Amino acid sequence: MILGALTGYNNAPIEVGASYRREGTGAFVETAEVLEVAADKMGIPHVRFQLQVTRGAGRPSVETRTLALEAFQNRFRDRIRDRH
Repeated sequence: MILGALTGYNNAPIEVGASYRREGTGAFVETAEVLEVAADKMGIPHVRFQLQVTRGAGRPSVETRTLALEAFQNRFRDRIRDRH
C-alpha cells in the first residue's frame, strides 16, 4: 500500500517495504523499514516499521515501532535506494 502523503523534500510517497535512514551524532544510525501504512480509528495515518539502531561498532538493536505519518516523515527524511 502507498499512502498519498509526501516526504520532506524529495516528494516520494512512504511505501511498504521502503527503507529510510537517520544519522545522529557520532556513529549513531537509525534505519527504518516500513511494514505498514494505515489510518487509525480516528483517521490519522500511521507508519508501522522495523527500526534498527546502530551505535558505533556495537551490535545493532532491532524492534518494531509505530509513529504518526507526519512524525515518521520528520524523523526519517533520507530514503535508502532499492537494492535491486
